[in-house]
Amino acid sequence: MHGYELINAMEDKSGGRWKPSPGSIYPALRRLEQRGFITSTTEDDDKRRFELTELGHERVAEQRAGGNDAPWDEHGLGRHGDLRRAVSELVGPARQIGRFGSEEQTNRAVAAVKDATAQLYRILADGADTTSGPESDTAPPAGSDH
Repeated sequence: MHGYELINAMEDKSGGRWKPSPGSIYPALRRLEQRGFITSTTEDDDKRRFELTELGHERVAEQRAGGNDAPWDEHGLGRHGDLRRAVSELVGPARQIGRFGSEEQTNRAVAAVKDATAQLYRILADGADTTSGPESDTAPPAGSDH
């Protein structure tokens, strides 16, 4: 698996909770390789591909046998997994509009995000009542930027 594929796999498996940066993943891969847990090969397109060695497979088995599962296995996504996933999904189109959108599209996107922020503040202010209705027309709590 390539480094960027590993980063994306970690993000997917963690439900968007964790996306290591290239600046953290590649030094970690280098240390794992130095310890003999993984090996790397350079492919024709000059990308490095990483694979577990036999020692690496043994170490994973030891960790799992000792109760050290991957964070997404041990804890699942938790009660906030759907919210984290939804926020992560929001970033993609926002980034695209920011890079390639017209001025009007950017203005509409900013307004939509501000509306969503205000709605989230209303949900917090309403407590357990998250239904939309007349109360959804109220302003966000005092002290907010929106």
